[in-house]
Amino acid sequence: MSAEPQLLAAGFGRLSRSASGILVKAATGFHVFRVDGYSWSKTFAAGERISSEKFSVGGDSWYVDYYPNGAESSKDSSDYISLHLRLSCDGDNKYHARAQYKFSLLDHAGNAAYERPAETSTFTYAGRIRDKSSWCRIPEGSGCGIAEFIRREELERRSESLLQDDCLAIRCDVGVAQQEYVGVAPKQRNCRHDDDDDDEYYREGSPEGRRRRRQPLDDVEYIRQCLVRRPN
Repeated sequence: MSAEPQLLAAGFGRLSRSASGILVKAATGFHVFRVDGYSWSKTFAAGERISSEKFSVGGDSWYVDYYPNGAESSKDSSDYISLHLRLSCDGDNKYHARAQYKFSLLDHAGNAAYERPAETSTFTYAGRIRDKSSWCRIPEGSGCGIAEFIRREELERRSESLLQDDCLAIRCDVGVAQQEYVGVAPKQRNCRHDDDDDDEYYREGSPEGRRRRRQPLDDVEYIRQCLVRRPN
């Protein structure tokens, strides 16, 4: 019975080599959500939200949700305002993302007059996404955020700085990890057979003008150049 040929140890035929790289970096941004008519927003039911326009950070789309009487229907939560960050979808079938976020309330000069520490959560898109040739629905979600962001009594006690002209200004900072492909493979022509007509040559700087065939990189040098090349 003949032994199975060892393909990886074969020393003939064309050599195919490739390399790729990913650059992971931080993408940050913020959105200011202004709510005029704070007093009227208190007439909303507990669990009812007021949403910002869609904004983009790191290639993902987001909403800020303001719950005037709390995101939960319980009496304890209704004494607070809730602030949530919610993931949207722009048709690329990405339905989850991990992000760090931070909410703050701004005074009339645009400074953070009240804020809470940053938090990190995994967000799931709520709505319809395209799955191959059909649409599927992901259950409605409320995003992630702080259910008891600030007690309404304290917010109104500080109305001179936080509710000037009955206006509530919310800032939401968002940070995500973003990735992009980068080229790491050395630039070279594939090694060709001796009888190819379009082999690449270069001219030496000799008086005779002699030409010789460009030598391909060996495997060790190819890998070394992949590892030392830095992404742009």
